[in-house]
Amino acid sequence: MESNTKLPEESKSKSKLLSRVPRWALISPFFLSSVFFLSGLFTLFSPLPVLVLYMQKGRGWAWLCALSNSLIVAALVGPSGLALYFVFVVVLSLVFSDLLIRMKSVEKSTIGTLFAMGASAALVLAFYAQMHHVNFINEIQSYVASKVDTLASTSLSGSSLVDPADLEELKQHIVLEFPSFVAILSLIFVWINFVILFFMNPNKMRERVQLDASLFKKWKAPEHFIWPTIISGFFLLINFGTISDISVNVFKFLMSVYALQGLSVFCYFFDAWGLKGLFRLLGYSLPLLFMTPLVLCVGFFDLWFDFRSKFRQS
Repeated sequence: MESNTKLPEESKSKSKLLSRVPRWALISPFFLSSVFFLSGLFTLFSPLPVLVLYMQKGRGWAWLCALSNSLIVAALVGPSGLALYFVFVVVLSLVFSDLLIRMKSVEKSTIGTLFAMGASAALVLAFYAQMHHVNFINEIQSYVASKVDTLASTSLSGSSLVDPADLEELKQHIVLEFPSFVAILSLIFVWINFVILFFMNPNKMRERVQLDASLFKKWKAPEHFIWPTIISGFFLLINFGTISDISVNVFKFLMSVYALQGLSVFCYFFDAWGLKGLFRLLGYSLPLLFMTPLVLCVGFFDLWFDFRSKFRQS
């Protein structure tokens, strides 16, 4: 009898709590993602409202949230902005959430999401090329070249130190490494939003997905990533034409994965040393900004040296 009387009391307390929540807070996910996306400063966090709503209310509400925010973006910035929002927010948030619930694996969910984002980007570019009767590869090359020319003309105006041949070589390098840039940017979008979602833990998401609370202290890149990293790094030393061009992009993307493992090692050390707050933020920021090779090396060589176990032994 006591348990039966407690249930109505709990439901009443929940209803009272919901009545106290402002209406804008209840409907905020249906416009907040587009606000983040269009702000520029908070663009990186634009998938987060959809991710949180998916974990709280389910797939249907998340789809409605993605649709409402997409309509806002389309109305304010047009088709080009909608295409970017679709790839980097809609596909990311819906696919990642669904895979995370189904697979209960961060690595598999991330890889599946990146493939889905790549496929959707290819479809968007193919549709654009079909509509405008252009070659989208040439369009990307001309776009990058125009941006480099604009940057050179504004920052180096009146300077005779810039060789046109060097400028042309810079354009070729940027176009060549553009796929890895987009892939790394996509990985950053997925990982940053997952980290925030992990610590927010909406509707006990960690327990449902069976994620360890100390995930980021223990995380390691899949061991089989080491071989494509070594092979692609080998092709960087010798020019094999197209194979080396592809290897540049593969190597840079895989090293960004090992950068995440390096940050995981740092996270373990910071917890062991009791670094919190501002000191912890500086501990992450300074190596990333000024000692990026150190983060990459720590993550890459952790496979063989296992810095965390050696630290425990000492």
